[in-house]
Amino acid sequence: YPLFDGTDWSEERCAECGVTADRMPRVEHTGAAVGELRDSATVLAAGSVDALCEQLVAGAVRDGDVVVLCGTTLIVWITVPEYREAQGLWTLPHPTAGKFQIGGPSNAGGLFLSWVNNLVAEDDSLIKPDAVPVWSPYVRGERTPYYDPDRRAVLDRLDLTHGGASVRRAGYEASGFVVRQLIELSGAPANRIVATGGGTRVQQWMQALADATGLPVEVSAAPEGAALGAAFLARIAAGLETSPADAVRWASTERVVAPDPEWTGPTQDRYARFLELGRRT
Repeated sequence: YPLFDGTDWSEERCAECGVTADRMPRVEHTGAAVGELRDSATVLAAGSVDALCEQLVAGAVRDGDVVVLCGTTLIVWITVPEYREAQGLWTLPHPTAGKFQIGGPSNAGGLFLSWVNNLVAEDDSLIKPDAVPVWSPYVRGERTPYYDPDRRAVLDRLDLTHGGASVRRAGYEASGFVVRQLIELSGAPANRIVATGGGTRVQQWMQALADATGLPVEVSAAPEGAALGAAFLARIAAGLETSPADAVRWASTERVVAPDPEWTGPTQDRYARFLELGRRT
């Protein structure tokens, strides 16, 4: 292959490892069969990453679908019918041909929420919709949309009426606020959230996600979506499937969480404060 200086890579050897170009592994698409294990009929497939595998079986294929991966990292992708860019966001091809997804990863996921949970005492007291503080959830910097490793968390409007339950609810809301922020930054219409990942087992998180965004949250019936998506890719390598886009057949919904009208108003006010805190440098 010609290099930038015009030399032919196939006639050159890597100065560090001495490997010629014709010995480098070929590039294959995800799910392709690339070989077999020695002395075995076991197929070796080109792999993927957990986030992509999870998306394949989430079922967020309609325009306006927002897939939210609720894992250690919070990942948000809005499905759009055409390529678009927005400052601070990523744009990638959607698994469905002709579509794209815009959004990105955030640190306001399970790692942050587990930290909040361990920080405050167990408290099952009732929470009033207008009696919740506001987290700016960046305990270890933030990725999308700030790309600021030095950003740190703030717990705002905390007072003596707040117990552990209020602080914990504020954490879940902050995660939902990040989702809403990325949706708004994308400029794309959003119709529903498809939530997947281990965090979907936490009902408080799912309810706060619905309240913070004002969108229904369709919770995946398979929290282990990454493993399920990897299994579908294995079927492609074995010749049992033809396209990763067909993995939408495996999508299923366990329950739908609707926004609580009693909470949406106060949550809207807290979202405005969340944005104010985010604008601080």
